[in-house]
Amino acid sequence: MTLGKKIVTSKLTLVAVPIALLTFIAVYQSTRGFDRAQEQARTAFQSATDAVKQSLEAGSVADLEHQATATYDMCVAMQEVLEQKLKSDLNVARDVLRSGGAVALASETVTWNAVNQVTNEAGSVALPVLRIGDTPLAQNADPQTKSPVVDTVRELVKSTCTIFQRMNSAGDMLRVCTNVLKKDGQRAIGTFIPARGADGNLNPVVATLLRGETYIGRAFVVDRWYITAYEPIQDADGEVIGALYVGIPQESATSLRKAIMATKVGKSGYIFVLNGTGNTRGHYVISQGGKRDGENIWDAQDANGQFFIRTLCETAVQLKPGQIAEMRYPWKNADDPAPREKIVKVSYFQPWDWVIGVGAYIDELDAATRAAEMDVRAAAALSEVEQTKRHAQSGVVAWCIGTGVAALVIAALIGIFVTRSITRPVNRIIIGLTEGADQVNDAAAQVANAAQTLAAGNSEQASSLEETSSALEQMAAMTRTNAENAKQANELAAQARTNAANGDKTMQQLNTAMGAINESSSQISKIIKVIEEIAFQTNLLALNAAVEAARAGEHGKGFAVVAEEVRNLAQRSAQAARDTTNLIEGSVTRAKEGTSVADAAGKALQAIVADVTEVADLLNGIRRASDEQAQGVEQINAAVSQVDKVTQHNAASAEESASAAEQLNAQSNALRGLVRELAALAGNHHRSRAGNCT
Repeated sequence: MTLGKKIVTSKLTLVAVPIALLTFIAVYQSTRGFDRAQEQARTAFQSATDAVKQSLEAGSVADLEHQATATYDMCVAMQEVLEQKLKSDLNVARDVLRSGGAVALASETVTWNAVNQVTNEAGSVALPVLRIGDTPLAQNADPQTKSPVVDTVRELVKSTCTIFQRMNSAGDMLRVCTNVLKKDGQRAIGTFIPARGADGNLNPVVATLLRGETYIGRAFVVDRWYITAYEPIQDADGEVIGALYVGIPQESATSLRKAIMATKVGKSGYIFVLNGTGNTRGHYVISQGGKRDGENIWDAQDANGQFFIRTLCETAVQLKPGQIAEMRYPWKNADDPAPREKIVKVSYFQPWDWVIGVGAYIDELDAATRAAEMDVRAAAALSEVEQTKRHAQSGVVAWCIGTGVAALVIAALIGIFVTRSITRPVNRIIIGLTEGADQVNDAAAQVANAAQTLAAGNSEQASSLEETSSALEQMAAMTRTNAENAKQANELAAQARTNAANGDKTMQQLNTAMGAINESSSQISKIIKVIEEIAFQTNLLALNAAVEAARAGEHGKGFAVVAEEVRNLAQRSAQAARDTTNLIEGSVTRAKEGTSVADAAGKALQAIVADVTEVADLLNGIRRASDEQAQGVEQINAAVSQVDKVTQHNAASAEESASAAEQLNAQSNALRGLVRELAALAGNHHRSRAGNCT
């Protein structure tokens, strides 16, 4: 029996009862009990629907905040990875620079056409030539011609490298040697970092260098953003005369860009990144699909004409590290009939000046919340039904008091009127409940699809991170092998240096011996000269003796023979002395030549010792750099593992969201069942689009 028939039958029965007063008392008591029961039911239902609404709304907003937090955490992890690599690269660059000798300013000058990398203004400036040891840094813009230090660093660590020279007292830093290329493919020599930006504020890089400190962070290099490390170069007096730089282009962090662009929020939501400050504030760093990267949207307006991007960036840059803010604004796409409200969770990654936004349309993201609101409206409608029923029963009581035992015809008319006054609102409410149930079901399906899409994206991201971790492990093994080879080469170079030093010592001893021989030859020459003088005097004495023997006549013949023999002996002695002198002079000449050759050989060995020492120092630096690279790669691997853990957590959260959506779908189906029972009670046979009674 339908609700209308039950009401008519009840009214007729009440009229037929002869004792109107008893009927009134009974109806009155039942009405009071009905009121109390209905009020309790309405309160309980309202509390339940409010709780469901708050839970679903909080869950939807929490998903956005979770995505913003996860993206911020990935930026932190990538920053740590890049900083470790930059520190290792800077150590290598420092060792390569030191191996070339001390950095100093020469007395001669060179003229530069200096170009401001921010304003592109150019001017001529004369600066002392910067020297590394005995090597002056020439103006080399040709990438095919090798430049000292910077090209060696690129070969070793694959990073950009630059040597800066201080231009003036303000601290402008000029690139005098670099492997950073301009858009035309030439080395970016002659460009300089201004000490102050276009806004008049001190450049943080220059300010840090002038304090004698190392700067590690994001910096604008020539025409793009880099993750950089700058170290001051000081002269013998401690004055900053330049800087040593290594850097990695910001866009080289491809894994982070891919992870951000691959993340979907709801049906059409996404994650985006803007520059927060400076001349590029409001410019896209990462846009949806990367299609609008670099575009300036600072002046973009919402459907109400408000500059929401300005507000978003200004709000973000005031946030603390890891803090999340919320912003809502109306937005109308070209194909939308009316504006739709959008919600954005925003954070600020200060090291890179990144404003990170996670946005979605509320009607897509919060379908479950809308379903809860329909439940609230349904509860209100049920309350209306209850109120109608109470009025109807009060009317019955009044009629019972006023008319007593009225005629059955009048009672029937009253019953029909009351029945219609009840069933019509009930039918309207049933229709509203049915529409609400359909919307709940649609919302549950949207939430489930979004959660499943998010879970799939996180799974793909986790797989990519596992592949990256495997590649890093292989890189670490290769780096350790390089370090071991560098160690062996360093040991061989040390042994070669020892052998060369021993050879140099032997040559010094040879030089000493040759000097002694030369000195002895000089002494022998002096002795020979004495012998020649003795032979000459002996010859004179023999001649004098022969003269005296001739004067003696017969008595001097014997003495004349002796004198002749002495003279002959003196002549032979003089000849022998002359021959010995010639031989000794030849020996002295050859000894001097040998001494010259020994000196040349000694200098050559000294040069070899110096070269071997330099090679040994360079190999030692390469060994240290390889060890640091190995440590850096291990740290990078650890950071990637942490990112992988975060991604796995995100995937688990997405799966939980999908499960919750399925539960919501089940609850919506249960609500539909209740609506069918109510429709059957009211006698309404209208069918919904899903096949349920309304």
